[in-house]
Amino acid sequence: MPAFPASLVTPEHVLLQEDVTAVMLRTDVGDATFLAGHTPLIGALVPGLVRFEREDGTTERTAVHGGFVHVTRQGVTVLAPVAERMGDIDVDRARRALETAERAVAEIAGRTSGAGDDGPALELVLAEAAVRRARVRLEVAEA
Repeated sequence: MPAFPASLVTPEHVLLQEDVTAVMLRTDVGDATFLAGHTPLIGALVPGLVRFEREDGTTERTAVHGGFVHVTRQGVTVLAPVAERMGDIDVDRARRALETAERAVAEIAGRTSGAGDDGPALELVLAEAAVRRARVRLEVAEA
């Protein structure tokens, strides 16, 4: 397969910028694989695994926590507010974060909300987002 330029960019730095043969990720409408010459596209990302396959058969695995993908006929750019390479993820810390977030979800969901009180609903949304972030980190690091 022909290679094409791909990059993974966060507000802080460029995590990856190299030629690859495929980029695989999850958008808000489903899983997608981009190859050389793909139809131009801009899509929203959901938190998940992004794989960059190299010509030598190796794969760079990264966790992204939302963002966008911009595909042109020349290449693919992944723009994410937060992204982590597989080797940078502390698995023990991610497991602890998952346990803490799951406990928080259970506690918040168990409380009853007063009429018109959005505090617990917002807390629940934030706790569920923390669960998703921890699960994505573990999915990427433990594969």
